[in-house]
Amino acid sequence: MDYTIIINLILSAAILVLGVKRYAQSGVKAFIFIGLGFLLFGISHLAVLTGFAGDYKTLLSVVRVGGYVLVIIGLLF
Repeated sequence: MDYTIIINLILSAAILVLGVKRYAQSGVKAFIFIGLGFLLFGISHLAVLTGFAGDYKTLLSVVRVGGYVLVIIGLLF
């Protein structure tokens, strides 16, 4: 079991929750974009933990790139 992936999954979930919470409080779109970006990172970490990463490497690369793009969009707001 890879504890690094588990820690990354937990932190991604925490950032998602905080992003949604802050968006609900303030209405600032940057928070929701960053939270959604980390949701995509969390999905990729979960896929690695469950063993799906080996079968869908290309798809997971697209998911991770999508996460980076959402975080970048959030930082541009």
